[in-house]
Amino acid sequence: MRIPGGCHQAEEYKNISSNVHFMDERLNSAENQAGPCGILCGSCPLGGSIVAESASRTRKHITECDIPNWAPFVPGGEAIDWAAVDLGLAWMETYARCAGCENGGGPPDCTIRICAREKGYDLCSSCEELEGCTKFEWLRDQGQMIKDRLNENRGLSKEEYIKKMTAKMP
Repeated sequence: MRIPGGCHQAEEYKNISSNVHFMDERLNSAENQAGPCGILCGSCPLGGSIVAESASRTRKHITECDIPNWAPFVPGGEAIDWAAVDLGLAWMETYARCAGCENGGGPPDCTIRICAREKGYDLCSSCEELEGCTKFEWLRDQGQMIKDRLNENRGLSKEEYIKKMTAKMP
């Protein structure tokens, strides 16, 4: 079904199941990984690019359906800042796409990963400066929890850490 005005969402959504299968394969490839920060890729909501792919698809539909031009004629549509919506979706396309740090995923400017690579660590738990490290601050409350978990598991190899943490997951 083709909707007037160039919007063909119905056609696009027919292909969702095949896209989800592709995304599941990517998620599975990162499932048994952990970043140097200790975050298990399989537990991360950004793993597998589902959020990024959805943002990309949404941006495409907004453009193809010309939503910013007709939204003001729908109740509440005049209050939407479409430039801000596009900026937010563009951010999600860039930063919410993750195949795992070992596969080049994660935020490209992640200070934790950059530091670990510079120091030659697979896991930050190997670093003597972990206790006072400020590179986890961008993760807010989660950052301290992650550092605590790394401290509790000092001495484990990355593989041992992943195995132990994966066993604790529901």
